[in-house]
Amino acid sequence: MPNAAPTSGISWSMHRAKLVPILPAAMWVEKEGAYGNAERRTHVWHQLVNAPGEARSDLWQLVEFSKRFTTDEVWPQDILDKNPDFKGKSLYEVLYQNGNVDKFPISEVSTDYENREAKAFGFYLQKGLFEEYASFGRGHGHDLAPYDMYHEVRGLRWPVVDGKETKWRYREGYDPYVKEGEGVKFYGQKDGRAVILAAPYEPPAESPDDEFGFWLVTGRVLEHWHSGSMTMRVPELYKAFPGARCFMNGDDARRLGINQGGQVKIQSRRGEIISRVDIRGRNRMPHGVIFVPWFDASQLINKVTLDATDPISKQTDFKKCAVKILPVA
Repeated sequence: MPNAAPTSGISWSMHRAKLVPILPAAMWVEKEGAYGNAERRTHVWHQLVNAPGEARSDLWQLVEFSKRFTTDEVWPQDILDKNPDFKGKSLYEVLYQNGNVDKFPISEVSTDYENREAKAFGFYLQKGLFEEYASFGRGHGHDLAPYDMYHEVRGLRWPVVDGKETKWRYREGYDPYVKEGEGVKFYGQKDGRAVILAAPYEPPAESPDDEFGFWLVTGRVLEHWHSGSMTMRVPELYKAFPGARCFMNGDDARRLGINQGGQVKIQSRRGEIISRVDIRGRNRMPHGVIFVPWFDASQLINKVTLDATDPISKQTDFKKCAVKILPVA
């Protein structure tokens, strides 16, 4: 298929499925892996069930791809010239079968859990990758514990030194990189002081006016994640929150002659959708502001949102814009 790029995923709309080769991907409980969060906590889990059919993990797919490309095909010539020993080798040999990632035998995998990737490649792939990654941060304030330790605890907050996690960073008595007598030290900086940027106020790209008198705010609800491609298929979550609503201040609704559950058109300078108003629900909206979640494919709120971008980060300003609310008879 010309210009078609393979896509890995667990859910894909049918009209796209006809255009793009799809590699069915295993979900998180169908593979062994790790994640970290904003708390600095690293958590590791075992594979709990097998993925259905021919679905494979994203890691398996990446490793298999690496077998099919050589460094000569994908590396810049100057890198090859500096590393002549890598010339002509497959990416699999360089990245995975390199004496570091593949040095942990399959015998170290827990016999209580399945591990399809380890069986497929003949070594403890997840442990090898983790230990190689962790080696770059140890001794530099980003220490991770040995991989096996994470299977014994409910996550650890880095830096982890001598088996002990760090509850608070940069604070004497808690952070092993802050010496006695230093109190609070931001050791990532030469002067040990925090870097605080006082950014100037940036006005919104669009604000309510006489014609478009409401702020529209978009976001998530408790039950559904992003597009709802998975959570909308969970009966309990769907029953609790089956469709998007327009959360609105009660006084604003009454002023416009709109009742609870009334149908409205939400219109901006770019597009419009139809939704139903909720003035009694979980969100208590301030005057002049409405909230519509984005998980519901039958109410594409991004038709309404703004396409302006932040001048520095280039992040799209989908979260707020000016709209008008029109009752639908």
